[in-house]
Amino acid sequence: MFIPNSFSTSQFGDGSGGSSGGGFPPTPPPQEPDRSPEIRMVLFGPEPAIRLTISNLHHRGYAEPNDWCKPQPTGKPGEVVTVLIRRVPLN
Repeated sequence: MFIPNSFSTSQFGDGSGGSSGGGFPPTPPPQEPDRSPEIRMVLFGPEPAIRLTISNLHHRGYAEPNDWCKPQPTGKPGEVVTVLIRRVPLN
């Protein structure tokens, strides 16, 4: 937090969250980014078959249905495409 030189920290609290008032809770340490490799599962086909496959994978515990992107038309009549992106820990 920027405090101009003409003010002391005692006017605003020392940031410790103590009884001086105006303190902020401690900032948690930064988390390391997830370095697990990313995989992409892509499904092409008629939308009813795509929905059935997503439901089947959900019942097997693989992914939540909302984790998939919205089915998009491919340009072929009756065909859509959807993608699931997941990080897979290798250890």
